[in-house]
Formats: sequence, C-alpha cells, structure tokens
Amino acid sequence: MNQVPLRIRAGSPQDIHALLALVHDCVEAMRAAGIEQWDEVYPNLEIIKEDITAGTLDVLCEDDNIIGCITVDAKLDPMWQDLNWSFESERASAVHRLMIHPSKQGLGHAKRLMLHAEAVAQTKGSRSIWLDSFLQNPAAMALYAKLGYRQTGTAMMRKGEFSGFEKPIQSP
Repeated sequence: MNQVPLRIRAGSPQDIHALLALVHDCVEAMRAAGIEQWDEVYPNLEIIKEDITAGTLDVLCEDDNIIGCITVDAKLDPMWQDLNWSFESERASAVHRLMIHPSKQGLGHAKRLMLHAEAVAQTKGSRSIWLDSFLQNPAAMALYAKLGYRQTGTAMMRKGEFSGFEKPIQSP
C-alpha cells in the first residue's frame, strides 16, 4: 500500500478558499459532535488572511490538498493573563486554530502539526508554547495532555470555558 506523501508548508493567499472550506467542514463536524467551539464568527476570513500575511499559518498537505493547518505566533490572548504560567517572564509562542479535516482526524496529523509548532517556537527562541482548548472538546484536551502540555487553569471566553496549556521548549 502506497502512503500519500505529507508535507507542511507556509500558507499563501492562494490557499484561502481551501482554508475557508476546511474551517466550514471542521465547524460542521464539531457541531455534529455537540461541540459549539467555532462558528461563523471565529475563525473567519479576516483572521486567516492576517495569519497568512504575518507568515504564521502553516498548512499540512496530502499531495496538493490541504488537510490541516496551524498558526504559531507571539499573540498571547489577553484572556490568558490570570492563568498559572510557569514561564511567564520568558518569551512564549502561542498556538492557535489547529485544524485537521474531519475525514483525516485520528491519523496522527494533529500531533504532527503540534510537533511542527514546537519546532517553530524553538527556532523563534521561545521558552514555552501556550495555547487554550475548549473544555467541551475532549479530543483536543486529550491531545495536549498526551503531548506533555500542562494545564494552567481556565478562562471564560465567548463560547464558554477554555483550559490554558503550556509546554516548555528545549533550547536547540
């Protein structure tokens, strides 16, 4: 059985249509599972464009098809300020909007993108990675714990309660 080659590359303006389709499919799958995390408000076209323009959005491709994406930047959500961060005084990278197409979930692709995010954070000189996860999204909550992320507390956001997660990054 031939494996389809996967690659991670920087997102580009030409990817916007495929990324919006990915968002739509992920929102529909979450809603079908009773997870009301994302909607028509977030994530949206403007956010995706901003991530691409900033060079912080990477896509996971199977052949030429986008099957996932992740954003790694230095934008620490203001809602995170009261969480219990271990590396608060040191440079941190943040992960946002990890998405895997519903038909490709459960195959290790989210782990692959998270390991990529850790490598990106390391090259930026970050001491840790911070992110949040919707408490009502059990797959995401389990993924971050399995990858060694420590819960730092909870914050109330627009859609409900989110858990902060943090993982130290080893220096190169």
